[in-house]
Amino acid sequence: MLNQEFFVRKMTEQDLDEVMRIEHEAFSLPWSRDSYLGELKNSFADYLVCDFAGEIAGYAGIWVVFEEAHITNVAVSKKYRSRGIGLALMQETEKIARAKQAIRILLEVRPSNQVAISMYESLDYYQTGVRKAYYTDNGEDAIIMTKLLF
Repeated sequence: MLNQEFFVRKMTEQDLDEVMRIEHEAFSLPWSRDSYLGELKNSFADYLVCDFAGEIAGYAGIWVVFEEAHITNVAVSKKYRSRGIGLALMQETEKIARAKQAIRILLEVRPSNQVAISMYESLDYYQTGVRKAYYTDNGEDAIIMTKLLF
């Protein structure tokens, strides 16, 4: 999947310029830089980047609160898509959740994001609900997907 030039590590404040570039490229409702700064200080949160020769190729975030983990975001730069980076980031977030003794992980995804849904299903996530009109840019629902870790 990932070759030796790619590796996953903890996100740092120094990564935020590249993270914000990918954030705006990937999402119609991007988070702010201040949101990420806050997340990097949040004791419940872990944020990772996939580093390629010093360039950020993608990132992911997860919250673990007691027995539940919540994937907050996963994004891969257009330049690096279809190389297994999203999958690697998801696998690393799952390791964090297991290490913190979570019993399940959940996330929200747009029904129109079939590429992401297929990846999540390949990792044994399944649909457990819908959040109506979740996305404020167009009123699209969010599919809630869950994976059990036990």
